[in-house]
Amino acid sequence: MEQVIEYKSKTSLSKGITFAILSLVFILGLAAVSVLSGKIHNVLLFQISGLFYAIAAVLYIVGVFFKGEKIQKLATLTAFTAWSIQSAALFVRGIEAYQLGIFHPPWTNLYESLMFFSWLATTLYLYIEREYKVKAIGAFFFPIVAFLIIWGHQFNTEISPLVPALRSYWLYLHVLASFAGYAGFTVAFGASVAFLIKNNYEKNVQITPLHIAGFVLTAGLSIIFGYLTLTGAKDLKTMIYGIIFVLSLLGFIYFATYVLKPLGKFLPKKSILSEIALKAVAISFPIWTASIILGGAWANEAWGSYWSWDPKENWALIVWLFFAAYIHGRTIGKWKDTTASWIVVAGFIMLLICYFGVNLYFPGLHSYATE
Repeated sequence: MEQVIEYKSKTSLSKGITFAILSLVFILGLAAVSVLSGKIHNVLLFQISGLFYAIAAVLYIVGVFFKGEKIQKLATLTAFTAWSIQSAALFVRGIEAYQLGIFHPPWTNLYESLMFFSWLATTLYLYIEREYKVKAIGAFFFPIVAFLIIWGHQFNTEISPLVPALRSYWLYLHVLASFAGYAGFTVAFGASVAFLIKNNYEKNVQITPLHIAGFVLTAGLSIIFGYLTLTGAKDLKTMIYGIIFVLSLLGFIYFATYVLKPLGKFLPKKSILSEIALKAVAISFPIWTASIILGGAWANEAWGSYWSWDPKENWALIVWLFFAAYIHGRTIGKWKDTTASWIVVAGFIMLLICYFGVNLYFPGLHSYATE
């Protein structure tokens, strides 16, 4: 029996290494073809990856309802293909920056950060899916990824020289840690929303007309005020739109956990979803903490102060406090199940404000991130 287990383990490892090598060959080969041909630039590759992510999102959603093994495998394969193309796009963008004589990592402005963030989040998601054999979360995760990539192309896609404040080795340490935190918290958010839906399903909570009306109303308000917020000027009116958008989004998530209750039939056990959320936060929280510390060290070197109460710094601290409270509550056993999941949801809303709201509407030392 031990020999059979050992044989399976070696076979699995061998397949994993072979798959990794073939994937790397595909990514590097696509990047090489793009650079050598001179006709396939990084932006086009990102756009293609966004299309594949959108297809993957549809396949994951269909797979949830029909539970077809072939559809679910195709969804994962499509998502991995999108991730591979996006990986090649990141390589190509770095090479193109080098050819222009202004090489820098692909996360120095809002467009690049959206591409890199979605790539990193997908990397973590695909790992979790493989480890836990849970595909249903993809139905919640990939529509967001597809939206971020497609929507991100409204911003400046040009490769530009770095501003003086970013010409530092700290750029590699601080920003990379920040995005690793963003990615982990996003996965925790997806698992937490799935947990809330599963919880309502298992408790057989009745869906009332109020829930349906609230779902439709908050969805409409989120779309309208989300659009007004993202396309508005940097003024008080747009900030008010943003507040309404955040409240509408929170309400939409609340009502969605009731209206989407039937999906709970297809979701994994609550214990698995809870474990995924906890592990994602447990891994991301120390990385986020490190990003704040590294950012302070960089700020002292660049601006002569470890902490300047810059809007970005303040909201990063708020995010830290939310997830610190989550870990504390889960550790001492005070916050379990529903309460803990809502803390993650609220923390993710704060994360959105830190990532988008501050960059777009709060002038400060990090304003260059909008370029």
